Amino acid sequence: MNRQKVLYEGILVGLAGAAAVAAWFFVLDLVAATPFRTPALLGAVLFDGLRDPAALTITPAIVLKYTAVHGLAFLIFGWAIAGLFALAERDRHLLLGVFMLFCCFEVAVLAAMMILGAWLLDTLQPWAILGGNLVAALVMLGLLFRDHHFSLHELRTSGE
Repeated sequence: MNRQKVLYEGILVGLAGAAAVAAWFFVLDLVAATPFRTPALLGAVLFDGLRDPAALTITPAIVLKYTAVHGLAFLIFGWAIAGLFALAERDRHLLLGVFMLFCCFEVAVLAAMMILGAWLLDTLQPWAILGGNLVAALVMLGLLFRDHHFSLHELRTSGE
């Protein structure tokens, strides 16, 4: 696979993953009757040092700033995963690396929240975070498996 195809695929997969997580939290925020609360909360913590969720003010600026960071993080992750899939075309053992990358990403998200403020895990429930990332993983992997043809046997035995 050529570099341009990997870059394109990384952008597509990264933006699709970012959109999936954003849609997940948008729905959760709508159910709670507080649209855009999650990106505003994370943006306020990241950019303004918010420590009290009761003091949150949802503004378009903070939502857009956080959305940009969120999108950039998913673009980088999308490029990494697209690169691994391209390499796995040559060596199926790298599929285990794909699985490990997704696991590391999940741990990094939870660790970042702990660093930004442990109270965030009370405000944004871990099940919601894990659910959003699971939706993103399914969307991203669905796009990747659409163009890369690996058998179920190859996936199960890639770590051997």
